[in-house]
Amino acid sequence: MLNDNEIGQRIALLRKERGYTQEQISFILNVTPQAVSKWEKGNALPDTSLLPLLAKTLGVSIDRLLTGGSIMEKTSPYDGEYKKQEYYWGLQHSLLAEQIVEIMQDVANKRLLDIGSGEGRDAIYFAKCGFQVDALEISTPGIEKIRQYSQLSGYEVNILHTDMIGYELKASYDVIYSHGSLQFLPLDQRQNHFEKYKRHTRVGGLNAHLIFVEKPFVKVAPDWEKGELFYLSGDLARYYHDWEILRCEEQIIDCNSAGIPHQHAVYSIIARKIEA
Repeated sequence: MLNDNEIGQRIALLRKERGYTQEQISFILNVTPQAVSKWEKGNALPDTSLLPLLAKTLGVSIDRLLTGGSIMEKTSPYDGEYKKQEYYWGLQHSLLAEQIVEIMQDVANKRLLDIGSGEGRDAIYFAKCGFQVDALEISTPGIEKIRQYSQLSGYEVNILHTDMIGYELKASYDVIYSHGSLQFLPLDQRQNHFEKYKRHTRVGGLNAHLIFVEKPFVKVAPDWEKGELFYLSGDLARYYHDWEILRCEEQIIDCNSAGIPHQHAVYSIIARKIEA
């Protein structure tokens, strides 16, 4: 049985994370602000006819809106690490993020989506450098770390607390970016996800990703999760064969996550969308 209070709390949480007021939601759905207030207080439920548009507006599926799923529960393998006081990935931004800033330095009003933002190290860096940032992250403790870092730094980012798998992008971006998160995409969904990222990138904009690739001479990292799936060398270039490839590099890097020294084989790409 559906719990009105839980659904109301979920609607309120998602609304705030998307940056909407109750009045804005009421305008989109053509209901009164009082109706939205009743939903969030658990005094009433939205009419079933409103659920598709409400879920779309809040950036989730209808099932997730009603049942919570991965939003309200522990959903990330990094939750335990993100709950600790220290920052698991550190606060130093990545080289890939620095390269994006350099390429986009003359673009005004630039908007960026950071997929799998983790604890926000790159998202906050992009905000410092003048980007309007949407930080997408599934982990609740990760979200709290992003908020904490945002407040400490004085730079604001828009947090999207959701799963990148199945998330329907609404906006168009100048940059769609990910750093070590897309290995969680199921193999049979990768093509569709990259096509979606490309569709939601403005002409002249960039897609930039760093992924983990399988190499027989590189041992699997000690903190590698069951749900993480390697890519093969050249996969990213294939997804972006119809874009201008600005940078494309594969390398072996040293890592100390989980406190155990190890190596990763990584592949990074920066591609630009050119008007046909």
